[in-house]
Amino acid sequence: MRMNGPYLILYLMAVSIVCLPSLTSCKDRSPTPAKTNRIQLWGNGYWFLLGVNYPWHKYGHDFGAAAWGHDGVSHEKSNKEIDADFAYLKSRGVHVVRWFLFGDCRASPEFDANGNVAGFDEYFYPDLDATLAIAEKHNIYLIPVLLDFHLADKAENVSGVQTGGRSRVITGAGTRKSFLDNALKPLLERYGENRNIIAWDVMNEPEGAMIIPGGKWVDHPVSAAEMQSFVEDVVGYIHTYSSQHATVGSASRRFLHYWTSSKLDFYQYHYYEKMEQHSRLDYPYAKLDLDKPCIVGEFGTKNTRRTMTQCLNTIWKNDYAGALAWSHRAGDEASDFKNVAGEFAAWSNTHETDLSIGPHAQPDLDEWR
Repeated sequence: MRMNGPYLILYLMAVSIVCLPSLTSCKDRSPTPAKTNRIQLWGNGYWFLLGVNYPWHKYGHDFGAAAWGHDGVSHEKSNKEIDADFAYLKSRGVHVVRWFLFGDCRASPEFDANGNVAGFDEYFYPDLDATLAIAEKHNIYLIPVLLDFHLADKAENVSGVQTGGRSRVITGAGTRKSFLDNALKPLLERYGENRNIIAWDVMNEPEGAMIIPGGKWVDHPVSAAEMQSFVEDVVGYIHTYSSQHATVGSASRRFLHYWTSSKLDFYQYHYYEKMEQHSRLDYPYAKLDLDKPCIVGEFGTKNTRRTMTQCLNTIWKNDYAGALAWSHRAGDEASDFKNVAGEFAAWSNTHETDLSIGPHAQPDLDEWR
């Protein structure tokens, strides 16, 4: 979504196993059979991901401090508000939350005088630890989004904080390597086996920062080849240093072809009604001819002709592997999750009963450790 403009529902297929194996089996990255149209987790289970984009408490500074000070997730006031948000989301049937981590890099990671990534400040890990504690408390699973296309906006100084101006993370060989080794690698080494993180989303709507038809939403877009190379590097690190999945938050179904060589574990595209003419929601997954499952990672909850029930039914009947509503807290013209949360909860509860899951299926937590 442009800034301008879970217990998961772990839906078992009829042939799924009764017991879930250890998370370590996720390191076996043999292709997920496309016929399942579900996300493979914990080895042999195939799941439908139902949830919401949080997607931030405060854009770009939920994790780490900036010159504005520290008000991230571990801050007492923020922590209390986020905990209440997650309690609310759980009560409405949300099982997966997609949450922006670095955004445009205004608070984290840290950059040195040469513009290379130096690591994290003293607040970053406490903020992410606090987030995971809240997620575990409410049995919600996370898809952290590493970066946002706004990192390639024109650099601006806002009260001592640089926003945008970070396209060299993608295009600069040294800067990219510093991001991979000094931010991504330690992040994955610390959290790569965490049971409440199911996947890492490399970038939100990278096409907005690409020089392609329909892209170039920012002042300093990069070539398609540069972005594809960056995504492939990040995915390689995710697969090397974690047992979790990798995905990319593509801005539209028509852009998915840019990522079919990126070795993603599942695809993702975003849908809003303004796209209906060229990328309608009612479109079968099978026609995409993808080698992995695909989720609808964003769809609007405001200024939409379809009801929440109609959106979820459409996504479900077309065999997608998940649906994440946009959004709780973003505050833009497509966000009003609270207004449709009752419908969302009813759909969630109905489908769990229909599939005879009974108590929510979850892995044996001892096997995660």
